[in-house]
Amino acid sequence: AKFSPQYGGFCAMGVALGKKLDGDPEVWKVVDGKLYLNVNRDVSVKWNEDIPGNLKKAEANWSSIKGKAPSAL
Repeated sequence: AKFSPQYGGFCAMGVALGKKLDGDPEVWKVVDGKLYLNVNRDVSVKWNEDIPGNLKKAEANWSSIKGKAPSAL
């Protein structure tokens, strides 16, 4: 449970942008003991440019999008 992917396994950068994109289990990063996935390596590069800022955006977005279907976003 400790390393269950955050945001239901969706791409963390996508969540920061208000989207639900499939996370790739081969593109990940552990931050403060939590596992975050990204949709691909290119997106991971962007995620890594500002992890604290992206986490702040993702946390703010997640509560409003977690119950929505990806196609509804």
